[in-house]
Amino acid sequence: VDGQLRIFGKGGRTRIIPAHPALAAEIVARPPGYLFPSRGSHLTAGNVSVTLKRLLGPGWSAHTLRHRFASRAYAVERDLRAVQEVLGHSKPETTMRYTAVPTGAKQAAVMGVALTI
Repeated sequence: VDGQLRIFGKGGRTRIIPAHPALAAEIVARPPGYLFPSRGSHLTAGNVSVTLKRLLGPGWSAHTLRHRFASRAYAVERDLRAVQEVLGHSKPETTMRYTAVPTGAKQAAVMGVALTI
């Protein structure tokens, strides 16, 4: 791992995304092979969904976790295109549905316009 993850997504698409340094260190420390093995193969989307739902508890799923990640990632830099690429969406409109407006962003927008008038 050179600080990046290769993600194999829907439709056979592959994308490269940055890995958090703590995650990269954990991956490097593991023996070679599949990171998440499943009966001698790779972990499937179905396996991930079931496992996450069990680990996260009521009200959470892989999908809700993805929405939470998107909203928090967007709140950091307010860069919708960066979040779009990490999530692997082909359209920014899709990413917009995943992200929440950060706390205080509407107030900041109004105050920014008010100061320039």
